[in-house]
Formats: sequence, C-alpha cells, structure tokens
Amino acid sequence: MTTLPHLVPTDIEWQLTPYNINQIDDQTDRDGIYAKGYFENVDGKTVVTGLRIGTGENRIVAKFGDTVIRHRAGKYSVRPATPEQAATYHRLTALLAEQRHQYRDLDTDSTVWPGLGKLTCPACPPNTST
Repeated sequence: MTTLPHLVPTDIEWQLTPYNINQIDDQTDRDGIYAKGYFENVDGKTVVTGLRIGTGENRIVAKFGDTVIRHRAGKYSVRPATPEQAATYHRLTALLAEQRHQYRDLDTDSTVWPGLGKLTCPACPPNTST
C-alpha cells in the first residue's frame, strides 16, 4: 500500500509562549512523550521559562520564543529563536501585558483610589496629576 504524499501529515511548528504551552504539552501527551514546564530562577523567583520535552539524555528544552517542531513521526525538535525573533517575542509579550493592565484599569470592579473619584488599576500608583 502506498501513501499519497499530500495525505502525509506535515511538520507542525509553534512559537512557544505562555499562552500555548498547554496546547503543546497536550500534543506531546497524545504522542506518548513526557513534557513539563521548564523552570529557572529569575530575579530571585522560580518561574516557568519554557517546556521540557522528553526524558533522560533525549530530552530537549524550548524556551519561550523558541520554535517547537513536531515532525511527522511524532518526534520533536527545537529551533532556538534568533535574536530578532527573541526581540519580537519580548516586545509582543510586553504589549500584551500592557493591554491586560489597561483592561484591568477599565474593569468596573477595580479599586477606587481615595480622593480621585475614578476607577483605576490596583497595580497602578495613584495619579496625583489631576
């Protein structure tokens, strides 16, 4: 029996982010490969910085911003982010964090700072310029 080339599953690539780490972990589980978060000490705190795929000598580590590749045979590899890709990833991550911050600022359940009479984000210092 021959397999038609257009029916062979192609490689799948993901740029690893905190938002898709669970999707990639779920796919590795379906492929029977162990994966878990990769943790490092950042500014004195232990935080997840990527995904460890596989066990023992064959395990690979993808950091946020790197590209995780699932090959046709269910094997995985990692292509580290180029400096340009890493810079773009960090810029987009910062923009998303700012966007989430602004959404909290507009949340009607946010804390009202005394004396200002308007809703503000609890993470923001009081705006005394008004």
